[in-house]
Amino acid sequence: MPLKPLEAASCQDTLTNCLRNQLLITNLEKLQKYSGKLQQNVSNWLREIQQTMNMFKLTDDEKLFYVSLCLEADARDWFYDNPHLCSTWSIFTQNLLKTFESSGKGSIAFNRLRHYEQGINQDVRHYYSEVMKLCKEANPIMDDVSKLQYLKDSLKPSLRFDV
Repeated sequence: MPLKPLEAASCQDTLTNCLRNQLLITNLEKLQKYSGKLQQNVSNWLREIQQTMNMFKLTDDEKLFYVSLCLEADARDWFYDNPHLCSTWSIFTQNLLKTFESSGKGSIAFNRLRHYEQGINQDVRHYYSEVMKLCKEANPIMDDVSKLQYLKDSLKPSLRFDV
């Protein structure tokens, strides 16, 4: 007996959702898990997770549901032990950063930025992206004039005269 159009559409939606969820889980499992160890950068990890979740157009509730797949060790324990700190995606991200981000991270990034120099064989695109990344880590609201100054100051000497 053939399916009615409404039943066929419902079956197709169910199949599409199942495939989407499986693809999402597969992609999340491929990403590096966050454990809360000091050598891991929680901001970078969170940015990668959010990009993947946004690619799948997840709602904030869905992000909160799936994020536990991406946590392990101390970070996963923290997540399950503190549900009151994880009631929404926004609250979760704020508390995750507050709990696991190094208090001296900004100072370390600023120091690295001040002493950063373009490598002899480093191409300009890579140099630019590294300096911009350090600027963002040192001060997320750094003005463009300061960024430009850091770019000029850390150019390799052979290029400084051209700028």
